[in-house]
Amino acid sequence: MANAIGASIWKLAAAVVLNLENENFETDTQAQRIDIMEEMVCYLVHVCDRWIYPRAEQDQRAEFISALVKDLGRMLEDSRVDVQGAGEYQADFFDKVNQRSGDFAGYSYSEDEGGSFAMRCRLGDRVRAAMGDRDGRWIPDFIVGREAPEIETALKRSLAGLVSFDRTDSE
Repeated sequence: MANAIGASIWKLAAAVVLNLENENFETDTQAQRIDIMEEMVCYLVHVCDRWIYPRAEQDQRAEFISALVKDLGRMLEDSRVDVQGAGEYQADFFDKVNQRSGDFAGYSYSEDEGGSFAMRCRLGDRVRAAMGDRDGRWIPDFIVGREAPEIETALKRSLAGLVSFDRTDSE
């Protein structure tokens, strides 16, 4: 299940980069595109965790998220090696996922609406930082108003179709 969701998350993150470029937001390098994808992946992992929380026992949730992040770490490292050369990129990615998850945890999330406006704004700020100063004023608006709602909806659809847990606790 985690591998399938990881592939979905990776595709959604890549689509955001493509959408940004199709809207004439410029990226300069392949590494910068991967930086943007990495921010989107961190956000989507957090949304995934929020979605799973009421559906799985703690150990199931931890195992799933761990497998998901490891799988995404491999994908990220493969992409970075292709673009930036040999390196140990996974550890930095794992640190970033943990940091971003802690950051996003401070914002509200609802089953129906997804990430709060403030949570999406935080994502927009992260993407703006990854893209640099050019068009910086408009990037968060694009992320908050268009991309975040669309990728959250697509991710929740994938999760609902691919992920199920047997809860044995009394919750």
